[in-house]
Amino acid sequence: MDRQTEIRLIKDVLALKAKGETQYHASTQTHSTERYVSDVWFKQELDNIFLGRPMAIGVASEVPNVGDYIALDWIKGMSLLMVRDQHNHIRVFANACRHRNARLVEHGKGGCKKKFSCPYHAWTYSTEGELVGAPDFERGFSDLDKKALGLIEFNSRVVQGIVFVHLDLDQQLPETLLADEMKSGFDFLDIEKQRVYKRRSYVLKANWKILTEGGIEAYHFNVAHRNTLAPFFLGNLSTWETWGGMDMRMILPKKTMLEASSLPEDKWDMRKMANIIYTLSPSLLFLAQPDNISLIRMVPLSPGETRIEEVLLVDAPKNGSNAWSEEELKRHETNHNLVYKILSEDWLLGEAIQANMESGVVKEVHFGRFESALTWFHTEYEKALGLDNRMIARAV
Repeated sequence: MDRQTEIRLIKDVLALKAKGETQYHASTQTHSTERYVSDVWFKQELDNIFLGRPMAIGVASEVPNVGDYIALDWIKGMSLLMVRDQHNHIRVFANACRHRNARLVEHGKGGCKKKFSCPYHAWTYSTEGELVGAPDFERGFSDLDKKALGLIEFNSRVVQGIVFVHLDLDQQLPETLLADEMKSGFDFLDIEKQRVYKRRSYVLKANWKILTEGGIEAYHFNVAHRNTLAPFFLGNLSTWETWGGMDMRMILPKKTMLEASSLPEDKWDMRKMANIIYTLSPSLLFLAQPDNISLIRMVPLSPGETRIEEVLLVDAPKNGSNAWSEEELKRHETNHNLVYKILSEDWLLGEAIQANMESGVVKEVHFGRFESALTWFHTEYEKALGLDNRMIARAV
């Protein structure tokens, strides 16, 4: 986000506020709850969205140093191993030994290693994925080619600090993975220089789309977040933009943005005046606050279950130190817990919504005109599934 865009976006919010409006869609939209509970829909999602197209799985700063790694639980029981190899390149492997398919690293575990040794029979791999050791290999596996038994590697690439992968081994990543405005946005957030403070992982009993929806509309702020977000934000007012596909940027203005009208433009600061959301749907959502960025990773496990992984990204320690000061640690810990508290308000509602949908009593959901990002999201979702929007949604 360049300075000109930052100023424009603040002016857009101020203009809408002056009119008492928000960003509208042309009409209300209605959908069947089948897309949230059906095994058939879920299989289509896995095949066409999560496996059939490039996927953002994390940020390079999760493995900042040579030998750093993290194991990520992914769809269909798949486990991914993201590693920074000895040449400082990030690689994404299947977290599965080529001998008997044992996992090399437990889910969610990370650290730094020069080699990965299987906990079952000690087959050992380099950070480049090569099989470099296996007990008694020559005697027990003499008819196998050791060089052909390296870890399965997925095509991956880092763009603006975001790690992209294609989980179809037969597919290459396209030349363009991010629109220029998205690239500029991640530069604005300085994603490549962020450090991981802490992470947490848990499973929710809700469809991944319900959880995504809660992150890209402000209509619920004054009710669901009455004691947390509502006192600081402008209620049902937000703006958003997209540049194709399921990626978007949303601005959630704070009440302090209204002060911009009486300040010179060189004093306008989006990071202080709003929360900024960048979505790389369906897998990642970035919530940028003044002094931290929450990376929220969503991994669908079934129609009614989703694994959430929160990663709090913060600036490096001040004054070139290797460790955060006590003051910095206190602030980061406060933010880490506050984000979870606010997200939990959405998550509890999401689980209740899922339970109601599975009961089958209410068979439709409706998106209002001021929930325009939800209408956009489902339109792009349907395109990704190859569905005819006219047959599965109706405008009111």
